[in-house]
Amino acid sequence: MIKFKKIDFLKIKYATTFFVAFSLATLVVTVSLINARLSIEDQLYLTKETKSDFYKKFTASILSQEEFLGKLYSDDYKFNIYIGGLYQTIENFEKAEFYYKRAIQQAPDATYEHYLKLLMLYLQFDKPKQAEEIENLVVDKNSQNLIKFKCNANLLIADYYYKNNNPLSANKYYEKAEYYFNKLNIRKVKVREYITNGILASNVKVADNYVKQNNFIEAYRYLKRAEKAAPSDLTVKYKLALVLSYIKPMEAVNYYEHIKQREPQLISFYLYYEALMRAAEISRIRGDYPSQKLYIYKAGSVKNFYQNNIINSDTIEFDFLQSKVQTSKKQDIFTLRFRVKNISTFNLSNMKIDINFYRKGNLTASYTETLFEKNKYLRPNETSPIINIIHKGQKHYKKVAYPDISYEIYVYKNDKYKTLIYKGNFGNAIIADY
Repeated sequence: MIKFKKIDFLKIKYATTFFVAFSLATLVVTVSLINARLSIEDQLYLTKETKSDFYKKFTASILSQEEFLGKLYSDDYKFNIYIGGLYQTIENFEKAEFYYKRAIQQAPDATYEHYLKLLMLYLQFDKPKQAEEIENLVVDKNSQNLIKFKCNANLLIADYYYKNNNPLSANKYYEKAEYYFNKLNIRKVKVREYITNGILASNVKVADNYVKQNNFIEAYRYLKRAEKAAPSDLTVKYKLALVLSYIKPMEAVNYYEHIKQREPQLISFYLYYEALMRAAEISRIRGDYPSQKLYIYKAGSVKNFYQNNIINSDTIEFDFLQSKVQTSKKQDIFTLRFRVKNISTFNLSNMKIDINFYRKGNLTASYTETLFEKNKYLRPNETSPIINIIHKGQKHYKKVAYPDISYEIYVYKNDKYKTLIYKGNFGNAIIADY
């Protein structure tokens, strides 16, 4: 899966204050300073934070003075932005919308924060069409502030559609965000990467949906757009190979060969072989017998290569029986119990397995075992005896859970072509004392 890059909060920025002579108003102003806003760029990567009960009560106490403060500052742009934001925090849509709209009427020229705040409110409450209307309301002109707003607005709308499983609309708005981003004088790398990843992911998701409908022509079109966004991404090229196997087998073979040179364990041997045989059949129908022989020869060569070198998810299947942790005063013992089933059409032998253990993401131990020697076989549809892996690790600070201990399992015949078959952790393991 193509995952989006996670961006941490950078820092809280102080925005503005309201001077009030009355002591009660002074307290509210002081609170406002603490309750400062994030920058617009940081909002793009903002995930919904759980607000503490204290913070919610704190916000409610400020809003209880809304009528009093409103008499003093109802015509103040920043006041309306902040009060709207507080109401948005406690999920009062009507009040938040009212104050943001009033801020729009009072906003100084070349300021677009109020539009973005209202747009984000609509997205929060699942009103994307109204968010689109806000973006369209602002007419294009040669202003860096406006262009920045347009970029951010389109990116937020795109994110909303992507998260709500509408990749076609998401793709449209990611591309609009890119259009405005390219017009900025100052272009931040993290925003460019975010937009590129959005374009890539949405194109792939659209293609995946078309594949489910057996519409391989449209799937191919969107995968080519994804390939343009990420020319070196082998997963995209592999998806192209799979789609082309149905519509242009000879072109599919070119993609398969490209991937085979770089990461052959990514490929399903059976689909690769089938594409080669389809290409051979098309060559025969065309009367191109030299090409037919070449494709048949390649098919045989690929079969030998995969049988002698590659083990992947087309070859074996794991049956996990237990993950267990035994605690002691000096060290803890982590046990994995599983079996391996041969789901291929040929015998498996000389199969090795590497298991890497990680603590908080750092490699702490590795184990290598040969499961089947050269003269021992695991036949098609046959399941191995139970395999036990025991890892002695550092004593944990608790005896209830191990969320920071994870492991990866690689299988291979040839050291050059190790394949990651399984990732797991001991977060839900059975915990037992000696």
